[in-house]
Amino acid sequence: MPARSLAAAATLAPTAEAPGARRTLHANNPRTPIPLRVRRSEHAWRARVLWAFDLMDTASGGRARGWKAPLLIDLRLTQHRRLAHGLDSYAHIDLIRIAGSNPSRDAGDVQTLDNLAAHHAWRLYRAFWQLRDTRQRWTLRLGWQGYDELFGLVPDGADLLNSSFGQIPTGSQAGMPIWPQTAPGISARWHPDAFYMMAGLWSGVPRDPSLQQGWNLPRAGDGALQALELGLSRHARYKLAVGAWRLTRGAAREQAHRGVYALADVTLLNLGRRRLGGFAQWGQTPPLQSPIGRYVGAGLRWCSVHHGRISAGIARAVLSPAFRALQTAAPRAETAYELTWRLRATPRLTLQPDLQYIVHPALAPHAAHALEIGLRVDGSF
Repeated sequence: MPARSLAAAATLAPTAEAPGARRTLHANNPRTPIPLRVRRSEHAWRARVLWAFDLMDTASGGRARGWKAPLLIDLRLTQHRRLAHGLDSYAHIDLIRIAGSNPSRDAGDVQTLDNLAAHHAWRLYRAFWQLRDTRQRWTLRLGWQGYDELFGLVPDGADLLNSSFGQIPTGSQAGMPIWPQTAPGISARWHPDAFYMMAGLWSGVPRDPSLQQGWNLPRAGDGALQALELGLSRHARYKLAVGAWRLTRGAAREQAHRGVYALADVTLLNLGRRRLGGFAQWGQTPPLQSPIGRYVGAGLRWCSVHHGRISAGIARAVLSPAFRALQTAAPRAETAYELTWRLRATPRLTLQPDLQYIVHPALAPHAAHALEIGLRVDGSF
């Protein structure tokens, strides 16, 4: 299954923007994950509508030429209450509608060049309750949630549209509960100081995302996903982490998928209201478990109060030796280069021009390298 996760903002995403600008840029984006560790003002049930629209053109190469336009509409309900003894409670519900067309089909990008595009459907995407202890520094989340909300995130890859920057494809293509189909589960984070530990358990594997369903109810034989991540994170300065996951199909342990990953996100230059950050990603799975056996990615992000955020990244997905033996003419790897600029036009509207160049798209032997030109517009009301 193609990776469909956003390159996501981590729990304490580093930024050089003023606090109001930072909240606006993230608040308008319906694909921004909801981190475990976050500070919110107390409020009763609140309803918002968020939307995002992409216009992408395969200008050259790929499988076909032409414009594609994926669309996402998100009805979001939230509630935040402060409880006794240093606890607070947060409830979150997202009902989404996915429409439009998929630009990855034209370009042939196996890593999925647009993290918004998916099969047409409406469904309950998130429905969870979160409990946080501000004194003991732990957080617990129960309900429908995605693996890509929490694990394997690099803050400075947050704005890139190619899915690999948001979720390493060695895992996302194994059939995890990620965008746009989550599953019921439990996740927790303990963060006493710079060190943190996250663990997650999902009961059930997402169904075929082409099914237009409102719920993903657990069924017998769905299997389970276990995930663990250990790391060091010091506010906006750095994030270093390693993680592992295991995905099973029912009771067939011999069919379990496994993977490991490592990441780093570091502030390279801090000039007060301007900042340069960089990140690196690595992931690997055993040879017989995924078409993508190894992945490496890296990028930079320049943040400025007056000029928004400019990001550049490179993502390289290497074909597993076992799958390459079956497709001897296939290239060894697909590589995606991306340059994007995210700029706030109004308090409720954000524009993001995007340029991508895909080398060996879809790992097809005779496919020409693809040039993708696009624009994302997102907002809320």
